[in-house]
Amino acid sequence: MDMSYQFAWKEGETAFYIDAFDYRYAAKNGNLSWRINNPGLVKHHCRYAKKNGSIGAWEKFAIFSNPHQGHQALKEWLHSKTMLQYDLHGIAKHYQISSPEQFVQALAAASKIPPKTKLRDLTQFEFDALLSSIEKLCGFNRVGNEEFFLLPKIAAKIECPDKEDLYLVGKDITLTQDEAIKWIVSHRLDAVIVRHSSGTYLRSRPRYHMQTLKLTWEQHCEAAGGLDILARIVGEKSPDQCTWGFINGIRNTREEAIESSNLISKKAENEQVVSLRNDQVLWGVKEASVALLLKMGIDTPIVKNAVLFLRYLLSLSENKENSPVVLFAHSQGATITEHAIALLSKQERQKIRIFTFGGWSFIASDAAHPDSHNYASVGDLIPRVGSYNSQYFAIRRYEGLKEGLSDDEIIRRLAFGDAIQELDCLDPYVLERYAQERCKFYRSEFEKISNVTVVDSGSMWEHSFKNESYQNIVLEKIEKYRKSSTRIALMDSQKLLVESFA
Repeated sequence: MDMSYQFAWKEGETAFYIDAFDYRYAAKNGNLSWRINNPGLVKHHCRYAKKNGSIGAWEKFAIFSNPHQGHQALKEWLHSKTMLQYDLHGIAKHYQISSPEQFVQALAAASKIPPKTKLRDLTQFEFDALLSSIEKLCGFNRVGNEEFFLLPKIAAKIECPDKEDLYLVGKDITLTQDEAIKWIVSHRLDAVIVRHSSGTYLRSRPRYHMQTLKLTWEQHCEAAGGLDILARIVGEKSPDQCTWGFINGIRNTREEAIESSNLISKKAENEQVVSLRNDQVLWGVKEASVALLLKMGIDTPIVKNAVLFLRYLLSLSENKENSPVVLFAHSQGATITEHAIALLSKQERQKIRIFTFGGWSFIASDAAHPDSHNYASVGDLIPRVGSYNSQYFAIRRYEGLKEGLSDDEIIRRLAFGDAIQELDCLDPYVLERYAQERCKFYRSEFEKISNVTVVDSGSMWEHSFKNESYQNIVLEKIEKYRKSSTRIALMDSQKLLVESFA
């Protein structure tokens, strides 16, 4: 979020920012101080907030263009003549008017400053500790669910005779009016809903104007394409086979993508495998930009194609008495899958078993069927970059398990390592207390990677879907689901039936 924005405002629980080019950004989830770039929750009417460039207000708090401005505003406010006369009780009254004593005790414990010490008597080191402690108590830290993304605009309105108007988003995503309204309401599209006595219509915000395109329905269909050019099929359909799907990663030519699908088909004794077309364009430059946009939370055109693709797999499953749908996704394919399943219903997601390999993203444990799992080779660079935190903790767990340690032993080792590195103190009691808090943090992180497994690597920076470590897992999954596809389909049907009556 460290960019230059012109103004910002609160809408629901989301903070919106507008840059110099009139593009709109959304900051969602996370702690409030992160969302509004205000580490110390400085009030918006404070002159130091205005002096340091506040661009809006979230109720009584200022919104800044970047956290450095918010930090500086807090620093100058505490250095003001009025605040220098106060002790920690004076600060606490600004944050918890009804129960300042609780805030005082927390601030004193965090900063190691006695509650009755005047701010004017603090050393520079103590003042810096006070600043850091206030920001920590205001929640200026990442909790893992933060989202910050650019909202796309409507490029054009497509009018087709005798058909519902469509809205073009970006270059090739088309939405009906109802779909576009849902995107606007859920803060995924930058446009305005206008309700009039004559009906509801959409318009762009000032300084940006959508075009109006008049096409015949045939012209639109020809431009939009269909599922038959989005999916490829290899192998022969077997009457009682699982529904096998595959989404390849970045920089795969058509031939390489088909080769990967054939690897899956051969392991399933030449059964049918359906893959999403995600071929290399411009030597992979386009795919690289798509990968970055997806990581920023922006749905690119391939995501809409992937939603159609996944629903096609589900329809194939229904035609074969609800055979299990098993999707293998490699590299960028994992991120495409992550975005696509978010646009499916919960019931649809729960029917798809997803297994990712060297993913640019990891599929969350509750995002799809409970069997879903993420695999990353210890020598694979892509997960280390795309899913840095998750892969870091997964590798630490992998290394500990290699030594024969339990999860609890691994967590305690990491926690004590942090205590020794971070604290300028050798008091065993202090180290133990700090380590206990770090243990809580590591346990929560280990829970997030419960469906992530690091596997041995055959060579350094091994990433290819064809590598032995990944292919052994593919074979293991195929053998598991081929042998019990009928039983699994029956169990899934019973589970869905129970949930429908719950």
